[in-house]
Amino acid sequence: MKRWIAGALVALLSLGALAQGFPERPVRLIVPLPPGGSPDTIARAIAQGLQGVWAQPVVVENRTGGGILVGAELVARAPADGHTLFSATPQVAIAQSMYKKATFNVRRELAPVALVGLIPNVLVVNPKTPSASVRELVELARAQPGKLNYSSTGAGTSVHLTAELLKYRAQVNIVHVPYRGAAAAMSALVAGDVDMLVDSLPPSLPHIRAGRARPLAVTTPERVPQLPDVPTMIEAGFPGFEVWGWSGVATTAGTPAATIAALETEIRRALADSQVASLYERVGLTVHFLGAQAFGAFWDAEIEKFALAVKHSGATVE
Repeated sequence: MKRWIAGALVALLSLGALAQGFPERPVRLIVPLPPGGSPDTIARAIAQGLQGVWAQPVVVENRTGGGILVGAELVARAPADGHTLFSATPQVAIAQSMYKKATFNVRRELAPVALVGLIPNVLVVNPKTPSASVRELVELARAQPGKLNYSSTGAGTSVHLTAELLKYRAQVNIVHVPYRGAAAAMSALVAGDVDMLVDSLPPSLPHIRAGRARPLAVTTPERVPQLPDVPTMIEAGFPGFEVWGWSGVATTAGTPAATIAALETEIRRALADSQVASLYERVGLTVHFLGAQAFGAFWDAEIEKFALAVKHSGATVE
């Protein structure tokens, strides 16, 4: 027992020393998407929070291309010392089944550090679509196979695959019409070019409140305060239907557990900063912290969920 206690004390002291000495040089936070969007804003808020507690700068780098694969591979090939971080979104889960010819396995070659926040999604229809509920939408789709269509922010995105999960669960044929980005997908809905859209809640709210889009359900396990009268997909008759937009931090696989623990601690501390929380609220992200182990389990569950959608939609990226 004395030996176990002594070992535990040594481990704790070592972690404390690491937390004080880390980082030894500037930290890179790789964002695999262009600047200006919500994922970029969220990453820069985390970078700001971490830089406030570290003596070293945190440099955000936007590395686009190949979906998320260019940025993810850069982190995977970096030294496993915690100085190169990755801004993770649902795309890191989708990549496992979507990219058939990827040169590396994203989940195996990146290590989870922390989940930092969640964003609700919402199913909306054009106000002229004669459906006041998910049940009515499904009945309409069954009565007219292939006649209804839906827009998305692009093939293989989480909102595209959320709609595909609905199609699979409801056993209906609704045609996918991909657009380049959320603004174009919503514009198509508002114009009546498509019948429905699953989108992140924050950019949808102005259109919902102006009557340009009708919300039928949110994809969260409980109703959201912004739309208290809108049911969940679970309430609409689809048990277990839960899909979030989310943001997390990962690093290079093989990074020592003590380094990941130190990163996890500092990220949790950064999330408690009021300025970081304010930036998150601005893009509609709710702070929700999970440490490395719990985030890893969450990530694995997301891989399984989206693999089902990819399989039944037939979506692939070569």
